[in-house]
Amino acid sequence: MRPDQNNTAGQDELYLDVRLLNNLHDTARWARVLAILGFILSGFVLVFGLFMQQILMAPGMEERTTDVGFSGFAIVVYAFVALVYFFPSLYLYTFAGRMQQGVEQRNRQLVHKAVNKLKILFKFMAIMLVLFLLFFGLSLGMLATGVSELSF
Repeated sequence: MRPDQNNTAGQDELYLDVRLLNNLHDTARWARVLAILGFILSGFVLVFGLFMQQILMAPGMEERTTDVGFSGFAIVVYAFVALVYFFPSLYLYTFAGRMQQGVEQRNRQLVHKAVNKLKILFKFMAIMLVLFLLFFGLSLGMLATGVSELSF
């Protein structure tokens, strides 16, 4: 990614100096750490969901389970949350691996693919945040109007 003295590249070329490449490499290392922690968190959420299901099915908890509203649906919710958090971690892990390889090998295609994965991660997070805000707003609206149950 160094400019060649005899290169007559077009205006759309971007060359990175050593300091910026080192910063990208360090960023990729931290991204890998965050991705691995995200995988661990996804696993913990899934395991917690399994244990929560077992706790709610314990003797003496059946009547409380119906009061709280938990049922076999709880494991589905925890599994969904774990799956939703797994994908950003996967995109971040892929970004980290490709960016580290691209910087070490000075490979433009790998760096491009890494940045593309980062773009996908940002799109995914933006969509998830918008959906979260919509559900949060809906919940606040229901709370403000006193709606506690939806009747179909």
